[in-house]
Amino acid sequence: MSTPQQIVASALGLFYRNGFHASGVDLLSREAGVTKKTLYRHYPSKDALIEAALDLRHAQFMARLRTFVEQAAVAHRPLAYIDFIADWVQEDDFCGCAFINASAEFAQMDAVPHQQAASHKQDIQAYLLTLCAAAGASQPEPLATQLFLIGEGLIVGSQVQQAHKAALVEGGRAAAQVIWATA
Repeated sequence: MSTPQQIVASALGLFYRNGFHASGVDLLSREAGVTKKTLYRHYPSKDALIEAALDLRHAQFMARLRTFVEQAAVAHRPLAYIDFIADWVQEDDFCGCAFINASAEFAQMDAVPHQQAASHKQDIQAYLLTLCAAAGASQPEPLATQLFLIGEGLIVGSQVQQAHKAALVEGGRAAAQVIWATA
């Protein structure tokens, strides 16, 4: 792994666990095992590092999502999306969605992290629309939107109400099944 890759990967982990504003440059450089001078040589500002970390997270998340979902039969892929989210929110290191967290910390619509979050969510919705259409849904667009909202609710609910994850996962899966059955 190159030095810039090492810096951005360790920064992503810190941002995900601690938040963007709570992760200072001293901690970021220490976690990456580099000096602040080396960090700034590769990323001229913390904002540039945040942007790179969110780009990395988007690529990682979408690859992981596609790998999971595309193991299912085409007709079952829309529900496999919910299974993916359900599995993810139950992981020990789950700290919510990095993009939801970014949009909360950078609430201004013109802030780059907020725009990256919006783009990430649009990409997920577009992917869900493709899955629903390929699965033969009679109205793929509203179905994709509904599944997206169930997934987002499951993510936020699981982050905020960790003690109730099992019930949230069960409820999310049941809601998706009901919606899918009427598609």
